[in-house]
Amino acid sequence: MTSILRAWPALLAATALTSCVTMPAEEETSAYGAFLAARYAGVNRDAAGAADYYLEALDRLPGNSVLADRAFITSVIAGDLDRASALAVSASEAGDPSRLATLFRASDRISRHDYRTALSVLDAAPDYGPYNTFFQDILRHWALMGAGRGDEALTEVGDMQAPGFLASHLWLHKAMLFEAAGNPAAAEAAYRSAVFTSTFRRLSTEMYGGFLMREGRRAEAATLFETYLEDDPNEASIQALYEAASQGRRAPRRPDIPGLAARAVLGPTADLAAQADMDLTIIYMRMVQRMDPDLAPLHIVLAGSLDRIGLHDLALAEYASVPEGPFRLGAQIDRIVLMATLGRIEAAHAAARDLAERTGAAEAILLYADMSRISGEWAAAVDLYGQAMALNREQGLPDDWRYHYFRASCYLMLDNWEAAEAEYLAALELAPGQSTVLNDLGYMWIDRGERVDEAFEMIAQAADMAPENGNVIDSLGWAYYQLGHYDLAVQELERAAELNPGSATANYHLGDAYWQVGRRLEAGFQWRRAIDLGPTDEQREGLEYRLEHGQPPEHTPVYAANGDAPADTAEVPEP
Repeated sequence: MTSILRAWPALLAATALTSCVTMPAEEETSAYGAFLAARYAGVNRDAAGAADYYLEALDRLPGNSVLADRAFITSVIAGDLDRASALAVSASEAGDPSRLATLFRASDRISRHDYRTALSVLDAAPDYGPYNTFFQDILRHWALMGAGRGDEALTEVGDMQAPGFLASHLWLHKAMLFEAAGNPAAAEAAYRSAVFTSTFRRLSTEMYGGFLMREGRRAEAATLFETYLEDDPNEASIQALYEAASQGRRAPRRPDIPGLAARAVLGPTADLAAQADMDLTIIYMRMVQRMDPDLAPLHIVLAGSLDRIGLHDLALAEYASVPEGPFRLGAQIDRIVLMATLGRIEAAHAAARDLAERTGAAEAILLYADMSRISGEWAAAVDLYGQAMALNREQGLPDDWRYHYFRASCYLMLDNWEAAEAEYLAALELAPGQSTVLNDLGYMWIDRGERVDEAFEMIAQAADMAPENGNVIDSLGWAYYQLGHYDLAVQELERAAELNPGSATANYHLGDAYWQVGRRLEAGFQWRRAIDLGPTDEQREGLEYRLEHGQPPEHTPVYAANGDAPADTAEVPEP
């Protein structure tokens, strides 16, 4: 954690949804009840509910600084920015305990092009702290620019200092100020520095390239965008700008003053969010959003932060609000993935189907294939993976091993081993060192008694590459078991069960290995444990047989079954 964050203990305490505040004893019972309800909503990550209850308490105790600040903060986090705008006035007049209401008021006034009021608010601001002072200075410069006092803005930015990780973001701020002030030479020099130093390179490249296009230097802009795409060929926003520059299309319009102010603080705010997910970072992002509600990258960064701090429905709303343009498809995909992660599989599946049918994009079809596979529609998934691969080939994109790998898993569920094996081999050809493919194909070959030597080497290689992956170690243990090396099987399967204690498969396999080495009581315990861990129908049938008969079916090691070598003399590497 940076020194900047260490300097904020009081601020962090003031902004946390779940932090503790002792209400004075003389406060009315009804206000206290609303306060407690707000606290409860905050604990349960219901920002909108917390905001409503804090506002109710404030209505009963107008002027209370704690309630005014809490009502403001929770309204901001919940995304009710119109209500937050009014509450920011109350909170700042009550002393601005969190030191955030004044900044929000300034952001709000800039968004309304009311630059003189923004300057008055900032000039009357309380003592801040390193990051807030940095944020305040940037807002002040843009308010000065908007108020027709550009010379003052440029003088102040020349003397501005930025602490720690914030320093690199100053170049983009300066570049945009110089461009807005009509000084293209100074703007270009600052833009160049921003592209080479900023941790938010995409935005710097976008703004510098747009500047070059507005200056009539489309070829230089195209080269800039092309260079960026060499490192990140999938960045749709830069790809769209590259096409516009190389095809001589109209240059993008320069954002207005609120839009430029939003971009000046977007990079630092995103950097802050990357360092620490907390309610505080959401408030800064909402200030950016107030100044430019259509800034697509902000919605995506904000959605990710909301998700990571447990405000999932707000995150879904942010992904859904990304406007039409190069960022929208990725945001819709992220939204559907989050829905699936939250267990809303049917809704995610339906949304993925709609997205694939509407856009026809390979990424959308791949997502639809994944959702179909998760939903058990394996034949449909096989066809969809094929469509996605064909689209990528048409676009000259390289084949992706994951398409073949997931197709193989679908073929397995359809009992088509020949097709599954072909897809595994295709995936392995594309990604020879991919531990997941090595493990799964090796496991299947061992389990089927095919290509045993090669299969064992593949599993051993996967285990070397992923020694903490319980599924891979389970495969290694099961390979030893199938070869008849039961002591080694126990050793690896015990480790697999430790790494993945909730796996029915690992515990099932360990039970069989225990039985083979004479540890019968422990075998029964592992089988009973496995049956409680949600095994597949086939596994449940096998476990019930073992528990009823007290032993597994007779096991013939695969070497002996193939007639290649006796199980006890097979050359198997020691772990």
